[in-house]
Amino acid sequence: MIWVDYVPIFLLVLVRMSAFFFAAPVFSTRGIPASFKIGLAFFLSLITVFAVGITTESAGELVFNGTYILLLLKEFFVGLSLGFVAAMLLYAVQVAGGFIDMQIGFAIANVIDPQTGMHSPITGNFKFIFALLFLLSVNGHHLLIEGVIASYRAIPIDFMLWYEVDPGRVAQYMVHVFLLMFTSAFMMAAPIIGSIFLVDVALGIIARTVPQMNMFVVGLPIKIFTSFVMMLVVLPGFFYLLRNLFDDMYRSMGQLMRILGGA
Repeated sequence: MIWVDYVPIFLLVLVRMSAFFFAAPVFSTRGIPASFKIGLAFFLSLITVFAVGITTESAGELVFNGTYILLLLKEFFVGLSLGFVAAMLLYAVQVAGGFIDMQIGFAIANVIDPQTGMHSPITGNFKFIFALLFLLSVNGHHLLIEGVIASYRAIPIDFMLWYEVDPGRVAQYMVHVFLLMFTSAFMMAAPIIGSIFLVDVALGIIARTVPQMNMFVVGLPIKIFTSFVMMLVVLPGFFYLLRNLFDDMYRSMGQLMRILGGA
């Protein structure tokens, strides 16, 4: 039967899709039922096999042997890497919130991140929810799906990743993405951190001129109020930085595809 020839190909596609949804932003949210994720990965894999034009001739003679197991591991690594790069850049929002919380005194209190189920800073979680809503509003999740489907043109399913790609180049690019994440986080947090620094300087001057005033009691509400006001003031700029962050996220995924594809 003809469909039997496509079973090994479909399983390889399904592994990459599932690994991508396991790490990619939005799709990896714990609030999304696992049955929905599995069903979405299944049907997208089914569509991808025919939409991309993967045939038994282009994929070679795939059989269930040791080489096929290596291909399964390669597909899992590729999908996980693409999702991890996208998620890492988006987590710059939470890193920026952590910087802000450290300055205003909220670092002592954490909340549960709905995406990972881990503890995260209050401001970072608040900004991260804004980032996810903005990503959904501009159909960024569609571009993520389009990106993982396009990865089959850059990294075919029969491509032996272990023999064609330099691991040092991949590690160097991951470090570059890591630095880009922290740069983006600093740009998001810089206006608020700068304003809090000026408030600290003013409170220090007042503490020297009026020693009777308890700055530990007065200073914390002032810093919290200032940070909230600055968040409202810089909110348009925050969405502008988010748009640039999304562009960097998609470009990073494309660059990683080219590196893993041996280009």
